[in-house]
Amino acid sequence: MANLKNFFNTISNNNKIYTAEDIGKMSAEEFMTNEKAIDYQMENLGIPRESDLSGNPDVVYVHAYTRDDGTEVRAHYRSKPDGVGGNNYEHSGTNTGAAEDIEPTLKLDGGITYNNYPINKNAGIRNYFERNINSTDGLLNEKTLNLLINAGGYPLNQNDAVALWNMASDSTGIYNHDYIRKNGTLYNDVDSLTSEYAPYKTKIKNKIKSQFGDVNVPGVVLHENSNVSNVIAHSEELESFIRNNYADLKSGKEVSGSFRFNGFTNLHNAFGSVDVLSAKVRGNYVDVTLLDTYDFNKNDSNLLVKMGRQAQETGKLNPYFTIVRCRYKMK
Repeated sequence: MANLKNFFNTISNNNKIYTAEDIGKMSAEEFMTNEKAIDYQMENLGIPRESDLSGNPDVVYVHAYTRDDGTEVRAHYRSKPDGVGGNNYEHSGTNTGAAEDIEPTLKLDGGITYNNYPINKNAGIRNYFERNINSTDGLLNEKTLNLLINAGGYPLNQNDAVALWNMASDSTGIYNHDYIRKNGTLYNDVDSLTSEYAPYKTKIKNKIKSQFGDVNVPGVVLHENSNVSNVIAHSEELESFIRNNYADLKSGKEVSGSFRFNGFTNLHNAFGSVDVLSAKVRGNYVDVTLLDTYDFNKNDSNLLVKMGRQAQETGKLNPYFTIVRCRYKMK
């Protein structure tokens, strides 16, 4: 992250620093009002979490207060000046911040608080307006998730989950993605896959059709030496699947099935549940081929998934499927 000291946002015309938690608490209207300022900060500073700023000497904490006109201002952080004359925002004549009421906060634990954006019920009079409201909320959810996932994922060592989101995100897109070039190969559709996947093409197409309603979506094959393949090969969930099918595998059978990655982990947030297209013993290893579609399940109670589902349903996410090849060493 860039230097926190002496940051000045030329869009909002002040030195306020938005945190991931600040963005998550915004209403749809607040987000639209502050979107350009948030984008400016992301490009020039990044989006920190509150835990990144707590106790940081380069920022100050401003308590919540009420302006003379009755406007309530939430507690927030501001950048400190660097003390070098005209460099500082207080010399620009444009500082619109509140009087300082500064105390360090306690370090916060736990995840980001997400906010689902309610649809304006009055817009339901006409389907046209309702579709526009849904589309706006889908766009806001996609943009908000894009900011939060990229800001919060890397510090939590969830690089693969962030990368797979960025392939789907309308703000980044699947093509020309550095992650694919380093870890695998991009295909235009199922029929473009190499001949080794011919026995599984019907199953792959059925999975894609059930999730997206269309089989003509691109796909990514991540090879055995990719980062995520190595993580999966050492995961408890794959080990459990191998153990549960040990007798069949040792007898030479090719095994299929499914399993779910648990917890708020890199693999859970990247895939959730995966289908096992094939698992077969080769020497001291089990060669495993996994299938997943990047989608958000309907009727899931998780707020983050709900936001992703709305973005998906309004066409703000690029659908694609993922095939992961990995090798599990027999113990």
